[in-house]
Amino acid sequence: MATIQFKSLAKKDPVNLNMRFFHNKINCYAKSNVFVDNKDWSNKTYKVKQTAPDDTKKYVNETIDSLSKFVLNSFKLDFPKGEQIDSDWLVRQVDLFHGKPNDFDDYRYYFAPFVKKFIEESKTRLNPQNGKQISDKTIQNYTTTLTRLKEYEVLKGMKLKTKEIDLKFHAGFTSYLKLDKKYSNTLIEKYISQIKYFVKEAKIEGYETSAEIESSKFTFVRDEPIDTYLNENEIDIIFNLDLSKNKSLDDARDLLIVGVWTGLRVSDLKRINSFNISENRISIAGTEKNNAIVEIPIHPQLKYVLEKRNNILPELTEQNFNKNIKKVCEEAKINEVILGNIKDPKTNRKKVDFYEKYKLISTHTCRRSFVSNHYGKLDDKTIMAISTHKSHSQFLRYVKTTLKEHASKLEEYWTTKEGLKSNLKIV
Repeated sequence: MATIQFKSLAKKDPVNLNMRFFHNKINCYAKSNVFVDNKDWSNKTYKVKQTAPDDTKKYVNETIDSLSKFVLNSFKLDFPKGEQIDSDWLVRQVDLFHGKPNDFDDYRYYFAPFVKKFIEESKTRLNPQNGKQISDKTIQNYTTTLTRLKEYEVLKGMKLKTKEIDLKFHAGFTSYLKLDKKYSNTLIEKYISQIKYFVKEAKIEGYETSAEIESSKFTFVRDEPIDTYLNENEIDIIFNLDLSKNKSLDDARDLLIVGVWTGLRVSDLKRINSFNISENRISIAGTEKNNAIVEIPIHPQLKYVLEKRNNILPELTEQNFNKNIKKVCEEAKINEVILGNIKDPKTNRKKVDFYEKYKLISTHTCRRSFVSNHYGKLDDKTIMAISTHKSHSQFLRYVKTTLKEHASKLEEYWTTKEGLKSNLKIV
């Protein structure tokens, strides 16, 4: 039968009790990391003396008893599997008992290894919100966040434990992203949100985390979004363009028309031909992102495009679509100078400035145009049902009104007020 003994082998107090584990020909030793004064310990009984203070007796006896049970249970699991039971094995068991990590790659304690493990598991994990496999794009976002985290660790010369992801870390990491990496507030907020998500997952798995992760300060304020949409007049101009001599632009224009009148995400536009398209409805059994069931009425312009193409739309590749719809809008002379952001090739960062509108058109323009052009004309609930937005706050981020349109509304208001004033007589 396996036996465990504890002994004091030093004279200097407090002594780290030596632990001996033996079974048949197995005989191994390790420091127990349980400390006691020599005057309170007996090497004859291998226990705390009865004359020791009550709190010492309670702590030491309970700890060595728990440690002994832990080691014996590990032995029962490891020995039948053929694991080598020696002093190195015993040291590992003591470290495990006390919660000491084996090395910097121990995901139970260190944050980056946990995130790495979580990413690997996510490749075969299903999203509980829609029952679908985690997308490649989400995995890539996780991986990018892990890269930023590792860069920060190298800069600081440290290995972060999961329990150290707290407000102090938040201050240092956000400062690094903003001042060193020159990232936008919106991108920083995305990184912080993902790190917060990883920590919550670690907590669910039973690993030690900091309560500060729940603080309202553990966030970051996004930049006010500067996004572009096409108003109905601009869409009409694009729809009426003669692009018959340029197939790639004609394809892009027709897909753009589909996008602005359906509000579909690019992931769903890519599979538009798989949906049930009737005379007056597009029926979707499950959208790509949130598996929503959608019925979309067919706008007259969309109906024309479908009839033109016998209900078979051109294949969409996001990169080409992004490039070609800019060219389409340039052909349509959508060149009003507006505020926006474009990536500066010199800095590889988005630069806020005034640009010709066609340069700011992207795949996201479709969805934003659909929401913005119907906002205020239909109730929000109806628009959200078509666009499959789950939260109202997220929906409102898609509503875009240009600075010029805001100014026009104010001018119209003033004109109305002046008209009323002109009818007043000074008495």
